[in-house]
Amino acid sequence: DPCYNYTVLNDTWRSINNTKTSVINCDTSVSWSGWYRLFINGLSAHIPDTCVAQFRCGTHAPLWIRGGHPTVTDGVVTRDVCGNWVGYTASYCCMFGSFPIKVKACPGKYYVYELVRPTTCNLAYCADTGSINTSPTTATPVTISPGNVTHC
Repeated sequence: DPCYNYTVLNDTWRSINNTKTSVINCDTSVSWSGWYRLFINGLSAHIPDTCVAQFRCGTHAPLWIRGGHPTVTDGVVTRDVCGNWVGYTASYCCMFGSFPIKVKACPGKYYVYELVRPTTCNLAYCADTGSINTSPTTATPVTISPGNVTHC
């Protein structure tokens, strides 16, 4: 069961709150194998399930998952990974992607992920300690005015 057999991923630079661009990370050089659980400063974290602004999470195009997080009863689900690039609008929130990963909700209110190598650099998985979306999201196209940068 991946809920009890995972590798800890605790790079603080993966935080959604990291806006530093002095070092740009890329996950294509990581030899991903098996399941991972994310932590930020000792707190359990998850991959964001809404669009993340570019240049966050210690990279150029931050990776997030589309489709929401599962519940424990859902078991293992597949979610598409997206990378935001060239702005913060609906048309670019998934500019890089989408490649699938597996996600599982675990008893104890945490998630594990079977991560895969991103398609190019500079892409890296983000981590967030905030709220979780357990409702599936649709990929309905949305038109957003240039002044509105809070929703994708």
